[in-house]
Amino acid sequence: MFTVVAGVLALLAVGAGLTGYVLYDRASSPDRSSPDVAVVSYLQAALVSRDPNRAKLYTCDGSVPALDDFGTQISRREQELGVSFSINIENVAVSDVGARDASVSAVIRRSASIDGIQQSLADTWRFDVKEREGWRVCAATRVS
Repeated sequence: MFTVVAGVLALLAVGAGLTGYVLYDRASSPDRSSPDVAVVSYLQAALVSRDPNRAKLYTCDGSVPALDDFGTQISRREQELGVSFSINIENVAVSDVGARDASVSAVIRRSASIDGIQQSLADTWRFDVKEREGWRVCAATRVS
């Protein structure tokens, strides 16, 4: 009787451990399931959270120079004006989808209250995304 109870408890413990591992893995791994999700996640990490380590998880080579420069420009402008910009990612659209690559466009809007006046600037960007064990951002170009 004791052996049966011990066996059942051991199976329950192993099952709970595996379930916990699977749930943790799903919650902590980056979502690169589609080109648009990868781009939005990358932009959230790079521009909103300003977490370069998290942003690297969504890139092909660890960085996207054009967007890195854009993030630096945003930080510099915030310091000059003494404000903090609110960053919104809008109008995300996937085009030119192939089996291993895609193009994603998105509008990046920066908003802040400057001298009591709400101001906003928006730029359209195009992102080249490739399927490499999940979709990853490989390049970015400011369109307008």
